[in-house]
Order: sequence, then C-alpha cells, then structure tokens
Amino acid sequence: MQEMSEEKSKRKFAIYGGTFDPLHLGHMMLAKTAVKECGLHKLIFMPDYVSPFKQDRPVTDGMLRYGMIQAATAGDPAFAVSSYEICREGPSYTIETLRHWDSMLDGSLSFVLGFDSAVQVDTWYCGDEILKNYHLITAVRPDTDTEKGMQTIERFRRDYGANISVLGMEPVDISSTDIRRRAAAGESLEGYVSPEVEEYIIEHKLYRQ
Repeated sequence: MQEMSEEKSKRKFAIYGGTFDPLHLGHMMLAKTAVKECGLHKLIFMPDYVSPFKQDRPVTDGMLRYGMIQAATAGDPAFAVSSYEICREGPSYTIETLRHWDSMLDGSLSFVLGFDSAVQVDTWYCGDEILKNYHLITAVRPDTDTEKGMQTIERFRRDYGANISVLGMEPVDISSTDIRRRAAAGESLEGYVSPEVEEYIIEHKLYRQ
C-alpha cells in the first residue's frame, strides 16, 4: 500500500486554462508538447466562464466550448476536460482554481498558459503565490517579443524562485479570430483545427454571422 501511495504522489497533473473559442491546432500542439516534455500523467483542459456582459464580442456558450474540446481529445488518455470554471460562472481567479485542484489531485500540479500570459503572472490576483507555488509551462508565440519575455521569466525565477518551463516547440501562428472569420465565411478550417473540431463547428453552426 505504501508503494502505491508513493507512486500516486509522483503523478504529474496540469491545468490548461483558456477560452478555447475555438480549440485550435496551436492549443493542441502546446498541450501535447507539455505532456511529452514535462512527463505529465494528465493534462486537464479548463475552458473559462466568460460573461457576455463584460466582453467586446459574444463568446460561444461554455458548454459548447467544453463539448468541442471533448470531441478533439476523446480517446487520448493524456487529456481530460473540466467544466469547473464554466459551472462556477462569474470571474474565476486562476489561483482559486489552482488551489481547488491542488487539494483534489494526488500528485503535483502545473499550470499551462500562453507566453503572453506567462510574462504577466506577477500582475494577477495573488500572482506571487502562483509564481512561488506552481510549476508554469509555456511556449513562445510568433507575435510576442521573445527576448523581452525571457528576461521577464528570468526575473520571475530570480525574485520568486519560480519554476517555469519554456517548451522547445516551434511557434504556431494560428489565430482564433481568423478561424472564426473563416468559419463565418464558410471556408475550410483544415490546417487550423482538427477534423473533429471542424465537424463540431459545422454541426453546431458556430461562428455564423
């Protein structure tokens, strides 16, 4: 029993939060690379709740975004999807989500996020706690200042003792905004989203004007 307990304690989990509107190949590459390079046992996609009253554009219903991720990740044991933040409704602070899941999971917990978000964590609510207590996983993007961003990450490591992994993957130049535009125009989404996500978008008539 002790050996089993010790084995469970060595498990590595990660939360990957975001709007995922829609989930595209860039998101999936980041997720797959995180699992491979960081030795994750399970990566949990966590679509956020977005209030329609606080956004510049309408955001697809949370459960539809949840279903889209389910369709894209079905059959891959490395991935799971949670409706935790959607069901909470209202603003969800990252630290609250991490505290909740850290108390629920039997193993270490990491947080996967985009490069542009990673370099701003110190400005978030309880950002210092996130930087001090959680392993962050990110990757560079084609539309960000990589050199400046890496300098910020080095500062986080120095000032907070932050454990931040920058994945060794090529930047993926895919925009959710462009995908929504293409879908609205009835154009093919091949090369932007998985076949499962494209089929889901068509079936549920998403992003139509």
